[in-house]
Amino acid sequence: MQTTKIVLLFLIISFLFSPLKITGQDVNVTKLIGKKLDSAISKLGKPSHQDRSNKDMECVFYKSKTHQIILVANKSGIYQAEGMKCYNTEKSALKLLNKILMESLESGCTVDTVNVAEYNIDKTGVEANILILKNSSSKKFEVRIKANSRES
Repeated sequence: MQTTKIVLLFLIISFLFSPLKITGQDVNVTKLIGKKLDSAISKLGKPSHQDRSNKDMECVFYKSKTHQIILVANKSGIYQAEGMKCYNTEKSALKLLNKILMESLESGCTVDTVNVAEYNIDKTGVEANILILKNSSSKKFEVRIKANSRES
């Protein structure tokens, strides 16, 4: 009983003090296109770096050992977003890839297969490219997604 309480307390403390909220989320940045930057920041947490030196363009960066998210926005909202997540196994990376593709289909997107490891996602106002690749230097598998807003 005492061990269970200690483990539960450890998990709660770990969750509360994790450095980035994005570690528990995927990198499906297509959902962020068109949203206000402040809304995305409130969802993702405090960014690792922000560049707000240009009043017409703001860039926000999130980075951890396994995640990377870059958001570019103007007054209208986020118009470009990139996400990357690393996995030790191809199976884990494919699981995320399939999840993003299923979410895209469920939200009304069209998914076009470029090849076995790359897909184009298209929805009114948003176009995206998602791919899975093996990083030859780290021997890890990366799921990368790049989304852009576009005129309808």
